[in-house]
Amino acid sequence: MNLIMAPFNGLYFICWGITIALIVAIGLIFKDKSEKAKTVFIVSFCLFTAVLFFVYKGFLSVDKDFLNKTVPKLTKFNWFNELPLQLCNINMFLIPIGVLTKKRGIMGFSFFLAPLGAGMALFFPEAAFVGEPLLLPRMLGYYVTHYFIVISGISLATLGFFKPEFKDFPKVFLTLVSLAFFIHCINLILRATGLCTYANYFFTMDDAGISILALFHKFIKVPYLYMLPSLLILAVYMAIISLVFFIIGKFKSHTNEKTEDEKELVNV
Repeated sequence: MNLIMAPFNGLYFICWGITIALIVAIGLIFKDKSEKAKTVFIVSFCLFTAVLFFVYKGFLSVDKDFLNKTVPKLTKFNWFNELPLQLCNINMFLIPIGVLTKKRGIMGFSFFLAPLGAGMALFFPEAAFVGEPLLLPRMLGYYVTHYFIVISGISLATLGFFKPEFKDFPKVFLTLVSLAFFIHCINLILRATGLCTYANYFFTMDDAGISILALFHKFIKVPYLYMLPSLLILAVYMAIISLVFFIIGKFKSHTNEKTEDEKELVNV
């Protein structure tokens, strides 16, 4: 059985089903656990994902078929182009930092951007990660790490570390803009030193062929700054997610009040 993996085929949906089941299971298992136990779990889970990430990149570095299927400029594997500095995988480190320091701006960034970034990578994978057996090292590494990042990001909410609120938006945006600028500086250094002449973490240098970013780049030609309109789209996305949590919170509050009133009537 080859277990061919490609977006929106049977195996792909099975993997998403397993991912959702794991998110629910983690929430239920740790529902009545202490904050310390939850912290140990989420930090350990992220560190395990980080180890898995580097093991996967190690296999990728000797995978000739991977180089043959990537863009022509990648004539050889370059570790400086594979660092965990993308919108999705950087959260393997930001989540533990946010949880341990209790910084809502960092946790908010990870809650909103980790599932979104990893989800985009899973919905629109590069050609080298499509139509191959899932058990191939590069395929297994790519999909498992991204699914794990989705799990860790959403688990910030299910474990009770972060519940999105509208008042958190400024902190999240400040974290994103600051982090993007820092990553942009890394891109500039990598290009200037020749360590990686096409470094483009966070897509701050160019749109990389992504249609929506290409549209922004058409009107704003300045690297890094051309991405600013994306903050509007992110704001809408964050607002929708936060509104859902707000409605659920109100519903739970109303249900609890109703239950308490019923108890009082029974006691009377």
